[in-house]
Amino acid sequence: MLRLLAAAALIIFTMPLQSFEASKQEMPFDFKVIPQAGTKSMEIELLLGNTANYPLSFEFRTSQFYEVEIFNQKGEKVYSSSEGKAFLQAIQTIAVKPDEIKVWKEHWDYRHNGKRVKEGKYSVKAKLLASNLNGKGLETKAESEASVFIPGQNPAFRHVEVSGENGLYTISIEGRLKSGKLWYTVEDGHNELQGEKGVSALSNDWENFKLKINIPADKLPENGSVILHLYEKSHEDGHIINSFPVILERR
Repeated sequence: MLRLLAAAALIIFTMPLQSFEASKQEMPFDFKVIPQAGTKSMEIELLLGNTANYPLSFEFRTSQFYEVEIFNQKGEKVYSSSEGKAFLQAIQTIAVKPDEIKVWKEHWDYRHNGKRVKEGKYSVKAKLLASNLNGKGLETKAESEASVFIPGQNPAFRHVEVSGENGLYTISIEGRLKSGKLWYTVEDGHNELQGEKGVSALSNDWENFKLKINIPADKLPENGSVILHLYEKSHEDGHIINSFPVILERR
């Protein structure tokens, strides 16, 4: 699994050394931020992996273990993971065994100052706030950075809810289909798991749709995501428009 950390797309990893500089050795851990932008919100994973063959003990001055900040292309900060939160002002310790990975998750609803941010490319920056590692000082914080594209609001689909697992899923969603029909497929990012199907709309206004998906167990990915793609088709040329991906399950 640690190999997957090193291969994560668009991750720029820097690890300044001060207290450990004299040893001229690489730090015995990986720290990565991996953002996943959905249609309504972003999930941000922070992974702290022990790459050494001995246990690591990270000491923090407070109960805040990391800081995540997101910036737009103008360099303006639009999100901070610590904003509006209170942290325990006492020393905290996290132990990570060899080959173990500690995972934290943050969620952002794309809102800044009460409004959804604009579609476009954003920079996600994370710092590990550990002050000591195995009793030695970490004066400079471990950092990780990633780029991510935030989609605009979809004019045809909204308010999606997903339930189910292991190939059996129920999806409720509101659609406003000017073309008169909802189309969908299911894939795992590489292979198509269910071919194209269509559902007719009753009107040109917002209405509720409920889809039931059944994927055979032998088609499901062992490691990966099951993704539903909702879309319309253009009246003029039949091209796909208003594409709306929905993650049904991460395996």
